[in-house]
Amino acid sequence: MGEIRVESEGHFEMLWDCDHCGQKGLLGLSQRFCAECGGPQNPAKRYFPKEGEGKKVEGHKYEGADRACPSCSKPMGSSCKNCTYCGSPMDGSKEVQGVAAPQPKVEPKKGRRWWLVFLIIGIIALAIFGIWYRFIRTKTVTMAVTSHKWTREIAIEEFKQISESNWHELVPNDAEGRTCYRKQRSTKQVKTGEEKCHTERKDKKDGTFEQIKKCEPVYRSEGVDDDWCSYTVRRWKQVDSVKASGTGMSPAWPTGALPPADTQASFGAKRQGKKTETLTVEFGEQSCDVSDATWRKLADGTKVKVDVRASSGDIVCDSL
Repeated sequence: MGEIRVESEGHFEMLWDCDHCGQKGLLGLSQRFCAECGGPQNPAKRYFPKEGEGKKVEGHKYEGADRACPSCSKPMGSSCKNCTYCGSPMDGSKEVQGVAAPQPKVEPKKGRRWWLVFLIIGIIALAIFGIWYRFIRTKTVTMAVTSHKWTREIAIEEFKQISESNWHELVPNDAEGRTCYRKQRSTKQVKTGEEKCHTERKDKKDGTFEQIKKCEPVYRSEGVDDDWCSYTVRRWKQVDSVKASGTGMSPAWPTGALPPADTQASFGAKRQGKKTETLTVEFGEQSCDVSDATWRKLADGTKVKVDVRASSGDIVCDSL
């Protein structure tokens, strides 16, 4: 996103209250002494005026933070060589303490109803326990294998014209009959010409504060179009399948009038495609589809320990 634009709106007087007579709202830069009693300014007690009530210092040249006199602790300008209060040299003087800008007030959070929080937590915990107890909790039992079933399938593919669509750079080189149109593919962020701004105030520690305006650009989301193309290609595509199924531990692939697996690619030609099988072990009224290795090691009549759902008695097939 865009960078933040920073603009100085000038320097303004900090305020201070007299420690001696209580006079309030004295100006931090132009009133170093109380106009009522002549008491000196305490820089540690300067404060920011209310928003919109600051007095701007026209043509102010910032030379640096005030420094506290090593002898009497009175604030002096950064360029002073000797204290105008006590005459002591300013060698070794330190910067006066700054004041942090006030932060926006945050509404205090209302007291929480802890009993309601605990009630909700209890309901959630009870629901989780119920789900675990009903659907997840298991126990181990011994069951006997009653039979084996199998299904085998061979896909039949045909070399034919297929309609496809894709972005223009992903269209295959052998595509035919390409037609394209513009379509939104993504989005980008575009500046609207507007800005979202806020102001910050920084104590310069010389009796003034600088008001800084910070603005960041506002963006809107705009669609980015690209060419979406429809076309046809000649490819092998499954158009049918042949299945065989049975019981026992001797599965067989389908036989009959099957096209050869190595048929040359020509329009309208057919070939054997992907071969798949499903092997099922039955335990009475329940069954599990398993891998070939598991299917073959569990002969009929074999007793095996399996996990079952404690509530329903359903077999957890992954435990085999």
